[in-house]
Amino acid sequence: MPVKGGFDMDRIFGAVLALLVAVPAAAVDDPEAVYGKLHRATLAGSVEEVLSYATAGKRKEMASLAGKEDAVRMMAMSLPTDYSVTKKDVDGRKAHLELRGVHDSGGPSRGNAELVKEKGAWKVDEWSWSALAQAPMKEAPQPGPAKMPAEAPKAPAEAAKPPAEAAKAPAEAATAETVSAVPVPAPTLRKASADAAGCVIKPVMSDQDLRRCGATPPKYDN
Repeated sequence: MPVKGGFDMDRIFGAVLALLVAVPAAAVDDPEAVYGKLHRATLAGSVEEVLSYATAGKRKEMASLAGKEDAVRMMAMSLPTDYSVTKKDVDGRKAHLELRGVHDSGGPSRGNAELVKEKGAWKVDEWSWSALAQAPMKEAPQPGPAKMPAEAPKAPAEAAKPPAEAAKAPAEAATAETVSAVPVPAPTLRKASADAAGCVIKPVMSDQDLRRCGATPPKYDN
């Protein structure tokens, strides 16, 4: 009911209520959505957009970097294009995300993100990605050192020879044993004596020549 000389409270209350209905409260993004926006902004290389989703402390830290564009570009190289949130822990004004993805060249990778609520909105304070350690491949068992038998069986000599050679082996072995058992004297060079020479008829024959021919040398009286 209007009051004379005063305010119409019903109209004021209605106007405020209409204003609240006309301007709905801004929705607050959850931690996953905020990190997703920062992730996409990093891949796009948009430094200002990355800073807008970071905490005040992180913005101050990155703003002081001389090459923050290069820093964002380097971070983008370690991020997978697609990822999924495998774990989320929210504790009051803090949130922790565990992420998994597949890098285009680095293979499976994992990420972590720490968020803090500032002025009613979630902001990313720390985030990182690294290659996911893969299980080592099992090596094939290496063969151990070969063990020789205590005594290898001896194959008979005849088995390695043709039948013809095997038949000759006993005879050759007996001959070799006989020759080696009887020593052979070394040949002796003897000088042929004069008496061993044959009879040769000469115009002038010496007594020795006569003896070779069976004649007796004549004896002369002095």
